[in-house]
Amino acid sequence: MIKTSTLFLCTSLFSSMAFAENYYIPLLYNLSTRFDFNPVKGAVKSLDTDVEENGKITYKISIRLNKNGCVDSLNLDNVSSGHETILKYTNGSLIGHRDGKPFSIQLDEKCHIMSENENGDELRYTLYPNGLIKDTYFLGKKISEHFYDEDDNLTRSEFYSSESVMSKNEISYVDKKRKPLDYKLINSSVFSEGYTATSSCHYNEMLVPEICNATVQNAGNPAPKPVSMTAHTKVEFY
Repeated sequence: MIKTSTLFLCTSLFSSMAFAENYYIPLLYNLSTRFDFNPVKGAVKSLDTDVEENGKITYKISIRLNKNGCVDSLNLDNVSSGHETILKYTNGSLIGHRDGKPFSIQLDEKCHIMSENENGDELRYTLYPNGLIKDTYFLGKKISEHFYDEDDNLTRSEFYSSESVMSKNEISYVDKKRKPLDYKLINSSVFSEGYTATSSCHYNEMLVPEICNATVQNAGNPAPKPVSMTAHTKVEFY
């Protein structure tokens, strides 16, 4: 979930409901990197996540998907920051608003993300063959790049300004097969001393991370008190 604060096979693989349990739906995974929630592998029908910090809910997201692996609706309430995002699938795009202003995500015929428009500001994406985001462009300039391992797990993100790396996330996993959301993320930045984020989850038999405990430790001397949070996720499958 924290992998982006700091990130999968539509249409042909999904049309016959042959969603393998060990694959992510490309759009769902890409949205997890944009909106900071834990993705789940398989033929997901609905995903709901609440995040608590110090006993208070700070983040809520609800996503509904159709049988072809495309998102029908997304409702996000980022209580801690005051941001609210509501999107519905309309004519090949996710259209709605963010904080009362127009917001949309444009999709291709395979329901892969192409671009994002927030009140006139547009981000454009290039994708890997599996549909996962590779590069992000703003005003024609690359501002980020994502790297994955052979199992489609995000392992590194780089963020650019004037063609130079300004910030970088390196992600390692405890057990990619059985604990895909147990990870350690190390952030380095030219603007700050960086931070380390760790996540440890309890999974059910479908590898849904029902409860995840995450900790973010900012660097410093002396180091500040770490921030801890707990994510509760419920998922329905087709």
